[in-house]
Amino acid sequence: MKRKKRNFIIAGALTSACCLFMVLFPSVAVYSAQKGISLWVTSVLPALLPFFICANFLNYMGAVSLIRPSLFPFAMSVLSGYPMGAKIIGDMRRENVISPREAKRMISFCSTSGPTFMIGAVGVGMLGSASAGVLIAAAHYLGAMINGVFYSLLFSGGERSSARPIKRKNSDLLELFTEAILSAFKSLAVILAYIVLFMFLTDLLHMSGAFSWIPYQPAKAAAKGFFEMTVGCGALSECAGLSFEWICILAAMILSWGGLSIIGQSMSMLSGSGVPLPYFLLTKLTHSIFAGLIAFFLTLCVV
Repeated sequence: MKRKKRNFIIAGALTSACCLFMVLFPSVAVYSAQKGISLWVTSVLPALLPFFICANFLNYMGAVSLIRPSLFPFAMSVLSGYPMGAKIIGDMRRENVISPREAKRMISFCSTSGPTFMIGAVGVGMLGSASAGVLIAAAHYLGAMINGVFYSLLFSGGERSSARPIKRKNSDLLELFTEAILSAFKSLAVILAYIVLFMFLTDLLHMSGAFSWIPYQPAKAAAKGFFEMTVGCGALSECAGLSFEWICILAAMILSWGGLSIIGQSMSMLSGSGVPLPYFLLTKLTHSIFAGLIAFFLTLCVV
């Protein structure tokens, strides 16, 4: 009870501070909101909405229980990117398709970025190199697989799943499809809120000069990527003189970490799944390390 009360006090203090900063710096708040909404409308919404609707529809029909539990969230996460894997795992856990232990194991490799974003937006758009995007994506996905093996060994044995198959909802297909659409938009609204919030925090830190004390440009890019991966990768592309190898390594690490914005989005999707925040942070950290190491070895092979 004391811990819960302390968490509420901390959350209240942080929210109050955020509101105060919005009042003190209204231009930054408006600019960040415009950027966040623009990013959501032009990139996030078209990329995730079809997958969210399809995933919800399949889930409501009970089709997910017909395949291997870990295959569906991994495939959807790879196809559509953050935070699709977390959403599906959260849904499966709430439907009791998987146990809390399985949810912990699966999130270690089912929380990934999408190939379109890594190759198109980061590789071609930011870094000006499709080959860099492909290398980063390869390191990212291989890192996720190794991360999954690592946590599978960690959680081998012990508790067995008490899962039961998803029961198909007693509704007609049109009603199920409508419910899938409404649920998809609800999830995307949560994602929008996190994007705007962390855009504001990143812009506020940048305006206050919080990043200026970091003398080394790549380290500054990594610090920005700690909060928001898109901002971090964009800053990485502006690092003059940084070699191709280090660009790929740092980009792979930033994208595998995901940033606090993605972590917040994912945790909101994992609500009630039994996956605690410290554990999820650890899985993202190890994924980032594995991806960086793989990117290093891949650059030795191709450069």
